[in-house]
Amino acid sequence: MKPLLMFRVFPNSLRLPRFLKIRGKYAGLDLYNRNNLLKSICDELASIENCSPEELRSWILNSFYPGFIYTMKFQKNGRPGINQTLQGLRDRKIQLAVLSDYNSVKERLNNLDINAAHFSITTSCEASGALKPSPRPFLQIAQKWGISPEELLVVGDRDDTDGAAARSAGMNFIQICEKKSPSKEILNWNELRKQLEHLQGPPPVL
Repeated sequence: MKPLLMFRVFPNSLRLPRFLKIRGKYAGLDLYNRNNLLKSICDELASIENCSPEELRSWILNSFYPGFIYTMKFQKNGRPGINQTLQGLRDRKIQLAVLSDYNSVKERLNNLDINAAHFSITTSCEASGALKPSPRPFLQIAQKWGISPEELLVVGDRDDTDGAAARSAGMNFIQICEKKSPSKEILNWNELRKQLEHLQGPPPVL
């Protein structure tokens, strides 16, 4: 992100890396709900920032997240035709979900020009209080859909979070990269799109 844009979006820019560092310490831990997670992060960050946890919670909800959503407009879309691909999957009766580590999922999708209506579930690990690679948010999606974990395919860009969570949950995983594939196990968007075109969902109910 360009420095001027960062200062415009996040006026208290020195707080941002501290927040992200502390938040990262809770990766994989299960605090059961979002309130517990935010309270733990704010309590720990308050001792460094010399302010109250309540002030930090307000900053996360009213400054960080609006800024985070806004920056999505400047993210380069390296996945051309993604809405058509998603629509094709839906036409074949394949259920789709987005599980992000961060909240405000629909708002960020919209700013990325990805139609959130393609997904029957748009949620976050933060909402569950269990950041990746905790498997619980993944298992909750399988439970909502009424399918076994091994029937669910997880696509993510990080093996240490998305992949680790998928494996812990007993799910299949494909890692995606933004540019040329560094190995046969990691696909770029065009390679993944070709594989997704061959996926078939359950037969239609007549």
